This record gives sequence, structure tokens and C-alpha cells, in this order.
Amino acid sequence: MQDGTINLEDYTKSDWTIMLNDRVITTFTTHEGSKLIIGRSPDADVVIDNTAISRHHSSIELRDGRHYLADMKSTNGTTVNGKKIVSKVPVTEKDVIFIGKFRLIQAAANEQHASSSYATAMDIDDEATVFVSSPRQQVAAQPSQSKSPSTNEIYRLTVLEGNALPTMLSLDGKSSVKLGKDPSCDMIIPGWLVGKTQCYVVSKKDRYYIVPQRSWTNTRLNDVIIKEERLLRKGDMIQIKSVKIRFN
Repeated sequence: MQDGTINLEDYTKSDWTIMLNDRVITTFTTHEGSKLIIGRSPDADVVIDNTAISRHHSSIELRDGRHYLADMKSTNGTTVNGKKIVSKVPVTEKDVIFIGKFRLIQAAANEQHASSSYATAMDIDDEATVFVSSPRQQVAAQPSQSKSPSTNEIYRLTVLEGNALPTMLSLDGKSSVKLGKDPSCDMIIPGWLVGKTQCYVVSKKDRYYIVPQRSWTNTRLNDVIIKEERLLRKGDMIQIKSVKIRFN
């Protein structure tokens, strides 16, 4: 610093960005003395719902102003500068870090990009849908982010035709719901070509959006095939094969 003083804030916390290819997925902050778990399990501090990520994949902690990264016996590994790590190693902003296919960067993300926490899979063979949530302590500090866009009206997904369970899914209090044939989905839609995760319905700010994922079966919105995120309006019809679902 120009005046020679030390800003202790610089040593007690750091901002991190998770990226997939060139897209910012989410950001989180480490604090002095903290240890965060990155993984696919809902109880991880930074959740990446991707089949290439282990339930508890990696951990990162900040001790005495230094960051330490560790692999937690993950299937696809954690790499630093191209080398897989097997134990805790110190890392800096100059290191190239990958958690599976996701790059971890010590830098503040552009706020506009960071608001988009959803991305499609890299390829169909992976059947690796991506959904990322912020660290649990950040969610706890800002509970309003997990609420429905409107506190005056409860939105829901209602099955009008076809085989899907449950036949009515309330979106009240949910920041996202997952539709597909995997048993972990909030609405299960069976079918040979239906994706394990076919699409998400997510809330951002004061609106709901549908986010299709790569699958052999198309996701349609009002009879139009969609490949990218689309705003949902009351009365819209979502169709996955013979299943028709109304957003209302």
C-alpha cells in the first residue's frame, strides 16, 4: 500500500470464483479460521450438483492468512497446476486449480455473471447436469434469497397429462426444483430418453425461469423447443415427451 499500512481485511477473508469453461458459476468467500467443503452432497458448504463431482470432493481453509486445499478422496480428483493432490497443500491466486472439471479461481467475480448459477452439461455422455448453490453460511445470512419470488402468491407445477410424480409441486420457499427421471428429482418423469435431470425451474430476483439441460429428449415451452433459459409466465405449458406440466 502507498502509505505503508497493512489492511488486516486482506488477510482475514478472500473471494473465490467457480467457473465451467469461460462461464462464472458462483462465488464464495473464505474467512480466517474457516474450512469449507466443496462437493455434490447437499450438506457441503459449496454444492456442485454434477456427477463428475464427489459428494465431498475437496476442502479449502484459510489459516494465518494462507489458503490450504485438500482432496477428500474424490473419484475425479483435485488438481493444482496440472498435478493431482492427495493431501493438504498451500495455494495462492497464481495457482491453476481444478475441482473435477470446474476451475477454482481466487478472484472476485463480475456481479452480473455471478448471478447466473446454472449451466448446461459439457456433453451428453457425461449426463452431468450442473447446479451450483452458494455456501450454506451465506444462505443463512440472507434467508430471503431462498424464498419464492412473490410472498403474496404461491406458484406451482401441475401435471395435466402424462405420467409424472408428484402431480402437483409447490414452489413456495424453494429457490429451485429439478425435473427428470432420476429418483433425486423433485418431480420424477420416467422415460427411456428423458434426462436424469431434464430441466430446472429456478427463482431469480422476483421471477421464475426454466433452465433446460442437455438430453436426448427435448424440453418444450408452449410447444417450442428450448435450449436456453427462459422466463416463465403464469399459465405457461412445459412439455417433456408426453408429459405436460402447467406453471401456475
